[in-house]
Amino acid sequence: MLLSRLRTATRAGEALAWTALELARVEARMALAPEGAREALFEREMKRWSRGLLWIGGVRLHLSEGPPPPPHGARLVVANHRAALDIPILLSLFGGSVLSRADLAEWPVLGYAARRAQTIFVDRDSRQSGVKAIRAIREQLQRGRTVSIFPEGTTTAGDQLLPFNSGSFAAARGLPVEIVPVGLAYPSGLEYTEDTFLAHLGNVGARPRISIGVAIGPPIAVEARSDRLAQRLQGEIQALVYRARAAAG
Repeated sequence: MLLSRLRTATRAGEALAWTALELARVEARMALAPEGAREALFEREMKRWSRGLLWIGGVRLHLSEGPPPPPHGARLVVANHRAALDIPILLSLFGGSVLSRADLAEWPVLGYAARRAQTIFVDRDSRQSGVKAIRAIREQLQRGRTVSIFPEGTTTAGDQLLPFNSGSFAAARGLPVEIVPVGLAYPSGLEYTEDTFLAHLGNVGARPRISIGVAIGPPIAVEARSDRLAQRLQGEIQALVYRARAAAG
């Protein structure tokens, strides 16, 4: 127990220090970069930061089909939602922005990093917040960016998916967006099912090594009806989760 707590505290300190150092380095580099090159520079640095966080956490990804291809424009990444690690995993692979819980914006250091990365924050108990989030997703897609979402709307344990909410898919309607389905498979007991988010982070940080399976499906086109698209993606991602489970071993 003492060793686990010490490991958790050490990793938390390392993650905060890594984030602070990376932010300072990135801000300095962007100040010197031409204005037209800053967004691409930040994308590369965001992937580097995310991979660093995963390395600090002892996370090893097992990709069933190899890394994703580069985007050909706006991209909506859709994944099942199991743990806080979902966010740095998707950022490390795809870059872009993520739809995240609202309280992350107020976290020390990490909250600033999330805001700087154009994270879209949503309070899932607020209809008004949900509407604003859909607008923000659409604005970023219109700019040709990548946005990652978790349409289950909450985290659960195991490999069975909850029904997908269709609201976020309305943000892509009528836009030239490729949708990339992703399945994630975690070790049992690592999912966010604790009473508090800090307890979940403590559980993650206490493990010496974490193997996570990732399966990335081929891109699909946006359909006119968001509810049909949600149902289709739920089925496809469910199959990808099983492939991710096999890849994780």
